[in-house]
Amino acid sequence: MIKLQARTKRHSRTARQLPLEDEKFARTKLSQTFSRTFTSIVDRYITGDITKPLLIFCPALLFLYVNFSAIRYLDLVASGLLPTDAVLPLLLIGVAMALEILLPIAFHISVVVGLSRLYTDSEMTALFACGITPMRILRIVAVVSLLVGVLMAFLTLYVRPWAYGLRYLLEQHAVAEFNFADMKPGHFYENPAGNHVLFFEGVDPISGRMQRVFIQTISGDTVTVVSADEAFHQPPDDGQGAGFLVCIRARSYDFSQSQLGVQTVSTELRVKLDSPDDVQIGYKRKAASTWELMGSLKSSGIAELQWRLSTPVFAFLMGLLGFPLSRANPRQGKYAKLFMSAVSYAVFYNLQLVAKSWVEQDIVKSIPGLWWPNLLLALLIAGLIWNRTGPAQQKTAACLFRG
Repeated sequence: MIKLQARTKRHSRTARQLPLEDEKFARTKLSQTFSRTFTSIVDRYITGDITKPLLIFCPALLFLYVNFSAIRYLDLVASGLLPTDAVLPLLLIGVAMALEILLPIAFHISVVVGLSRLYTDSEMTALFACGITPMRILRIVAVVSLLVGVLMAFLTLYVRPWAYGLRYLLEQHAVAEFNFADMKPGHFYENPAGNHVLFFEGVDPISGRMQRVFIQTISGDTVTVVSADEAFHQPPDDGQGAGFLVCIRARSYDFSQSQLGVQTVSTELRVKLDSPDDVQIGYKRKAASTWELMGSLKSSGIAELQWRLSTPVFAFLMGLLGFPLSRANPRQGKYAKLFMSAVSYAVFYNLQLVAKSWVEQDIVKSIPGLWWPNLLLALLIAGLIWNRTGPAQQKTAACLFRG
């Protein structure tokens, strides 16, 4: 007992002799550690509130897109314009292409809905009471928006030309391989090269031949129009190619710049059909690589290149716009600003389309090109954030946008 009392007194004297500076340093070190831990937890919490709605909105929008695309492709299958086995590859390619449009709006809505929930549940008020400033929330949104912008850059610079090139290739083979047994009367059928157009009004139920046939063929500067009473498909003798379309009691008209019209009447006229191997896919700027577009001097190529470069910036700015638009009262609900966010996205996305069309038509030069809608959007975001923050934080906001 005596030894225990002596040890206690010795430790108490040591504790009393602890310098005041060391005590303050220990408290400061503890508070800094707690602050870092608290802010890291807040960062993860707010990031989760932003990304969780994205995992719901983006698949939902993709599901709607797939449904509408499937209806359109199945209509082409029913009309005989598209084989059944080409529907699924075209849908998968369409999903990769649709992410370029659907990901920015899904992320913008996710930011608005996620932060609005914090306001309506008074969690944002509690965070402000604990010392978390609005600029801290903005930095978290900016980091997540930057990650989405990097993903958008990968989609626009690499996935977009690959998907369009594969889509053109599939459509070229699908349309070139006409299945005459599935062709329906009353439809216009055009080959991939665009130099043949076929139309017929009906089908003879006994012979299966097409009745009252119309064919237009373009060869150079000459346009040939064929009108026949009936026609049927004749496969090639060697089994290669698409064969011929034999027109019975046909009347053909040739139009060119040198001739107004030359009529030819024949009892049997054979029109050669293009084989899929004979049809070459022309230059498509959407399928061209980004490096190829950098050397293009055409206005259409410049517009496509700036579209790929400006789309990631647009996605980043739309994420930042969700921060000032998300402010809501507790009684409004977390979906109160959903309509406003959808309208804001539609307005600026259509401005992007208008700017692209102007550059393609050479109405606007490469500078400002497609960048002026993003500049207007950045000015709008800066104004909304400036009005939202208090005088003590406007200096921080000015430094943020100046940097």
